[in-house]
Amino acid sequence: MTRLLAWTRAWFLSAAAAALLAAAPASAQFTALTKGPLGDRGSSFGVAWADYDLDGDLDLYLTEDGPNLLIRNDGGDNFTDVTAPPLDEAGNGSASVWGDYDGDGDPDLYLVNFNSPNHLYRNDRAAGFADVTAGPLGINGPGQSAAWVDYDGDGDLDLYVVNYGTPNKLLRNDGPAGFVDATAGPLADAGWGLAACWGDYDNDGDPDLYITNDGPNRLLRNEGGGVFTRIAGVYIEDGGPGQGAAWGDYDNDGDLDLYVANYGTANKLIRNDGGNVFTWITAGPLGDTSNSTGVAWGDYDNDGDLDLYVANYGQPGKLLRNDGAGGFAALTSGPLGDAGNATGAAWADYDGDGDLDLFVANDATGSRLLRNDLASSNHWLEVTLVGRVSSRDAIGARVRVATGSLRQIREVSGGSGYMSQDSPPLEFGLGAAVVVDSITVTWPSGIVETYRNVAPNRRLTLTELDVTAVADEASPPAPPLALEAPAPNPVREAASFRFGLPRAARARIEVFDVRGRRVATALDAQLPAGRHEAVWRRTDARGRPVASGVYLARLEALGEFRIRKMILVR
Repeated sequence: MTRLLAWTRAWFLSAAAAALLAAAPASAQFTALTKGPLGDRGSSFGVAWADYDLDGDLDLYLTEDGPNLLIRNDGGDNFTDVTAPPLDEAGNGSASVWGDYDGDGDPDLYLVNFNSPNHLYRNDRAAGFADVTAGPLGINGPGQSAAWVDYDGDGDLDLYVVNYGTPNKLLRNDGPAGFVDATAGPLADAGWGLAACWGDYDNDGDPDLYITNDGPNRLLRNEGGGVFTRIAGVYIEDGGPGQGAAWGDYDNDGDLDLYVANYGTANKLIRNDGGNVFTWITAGPLGDTSNSTGVAWGDYDNDGDLDLYVANYGQPGKLLRNDGAGGFAALTSGPLGDAGNATGAAWADYDGDGDLDLFVANDATGSRLLRNDLASSNHWLEVTLVGRVSSRDAIGARVRVATGSLRQIREVSGGSGYMSQDSPPLEFGLGAAVVVDSITVTWPSGIVETYRNVAPNRRLTLTELDVTAVADEASPPAPPLALEAPAPNPVREAASFRFGLPRAARARIEVFDVRGRRVATALDAQLPAGRHEAVWRRTDARGRPVASGVYLARLEALGEFRIRKMILVR
């Protein structure tokens, strides 16, 4: 402790420290990134995330009423417009969805246009994209959106296309023979269609379809064999005018619930009570009556339950935080409450830091990427699936994660919300859990695989029927004893301390002032080997706010110490 005091006292009394304190920026929960193509001011509608170039980070495609944009993620918050023919299509773009329709290991792109032909672009990697539109893929109508799915369980991706006022289309992928129009019965819904999302709402192992219309919506239950049945009812066929919709198990009861965004009338959270019984939940901000368009579920704070972003056209957007007890609170501070002409929205952990970020497409008012800067001690897990018997990108697969008494489910989406698509990896917030008890994957093929005792705060790639790869993933090398620099630094509201333990140990993180006095204990717990995180909320041992100044965080474990400096500002 004597060396610690001598080292810090000289630094603290320097003029440089005072200057740094005065210049320290304020921290924020979300930061709007609008540099370059991210802030495009065209008439943007849909956004779709995928790692099109297979370099390990997520890129995005933005559809517009004008030339569309392929925006490559170059890391470090840097994005580059790499649009080249034929992806610069200028045919009144509505929506786009990524899906590996040919099973060659890279995502291909389907583009929906309004009153001009749709297109399928095959990803040929270094050779770019090739327009392989043929047959019913080139529908020339009032296209609004589309969603990939393996509805018939044959191992390749099919496509559902939504039109405004003319019949929707189900296009079956027959492999080398191309796509065939398999539309029949209620699938040919000719309502004023706007969006579609697939989800296994009845837990019978095949994907069902929800369609939003500018009028009564439709839930079509998949009976197998290409047969779909309309599930009628006032609650599930909300009269709208519907815009976007998304499935998500917000109450963690094991079945998919649905949120429907309406334009100018009350939005609806439709709780799935099983047996085709549904209940409207519209209390508080859930029944927002703004001009709602896009909607996307994501656990932005990694606390173990799904939160919800609702995009509004010409009115402030809202992030609805799920309190885990059935309530939601609207967060609209900073860029979350952007009042641009928002349309599509989609979540993705584009920077790989373990929390979900959000892209919001705006119609002629500047799109934006909202980076999640929330400091949290909650743990997380990201799962990427690779199919072998199922389609290569495993669209429609369900993952169930168990931690203690908590059970969460996610499904890989082929398109959701309003003209948009969230990132293919599935992200789970784990709260304080330090181990994942089990991960169960139900593949579209019907194969079910379970993996146990998985460490958190990591990215897993799970391959269908490949137990060796899973064993390798589940046994990462132990990290060294280390304490990373506090984040953010300078600290305004809370500091996150990430650290590694090479083996199981009791770990203690304490905060000291520059005179060597202990201010607070951020962590004191027995932990397994691996990477961990603790958060200090800038309060002392009695819960009182701690004054601005220079402080030291000290990790004590395995008879050793690791020390980091941080600055607190107001």
